[in-house]
Amino acid sequence: MNAKKIQAVQRRLLRVLHSWKDPHNEVTLSDSKQILGVDISPEGLVQLAITPQRPHCPCCLFDLRDLRQKISSIKGVSSVELLVSGVPASETWTRVLNQA
Repeated sequence: MNAKKIQAVQRRLLRVLHSWKDPHNEVTLSDSKQILGVDISPEGLVQLAITPQRPHCPCCLFDLRDLRQKISSIKGVSSVELLVSGVPASETWTRVLNQA
């Protein structure tokens, strides 16, 4: 993927993050401190490092699953990997969310 296509994917991803609201309040992900980093590879792999709002809340897990599916549907995205951190059992959250 060339630089122009990566920029197009970045814009589409930003639109999703600017509109995606946390299930517990009306703050969008882009306005919260939940997103720790985003990386888009030339192959279209999106890696999103994120900290869930509430560490033991099942609806946060379901919300992140839905976010992953939404990002996967973006034109130019070949796959999505969520990297969960800052919560107990973050490796379990990461593994569960990234199962296809």
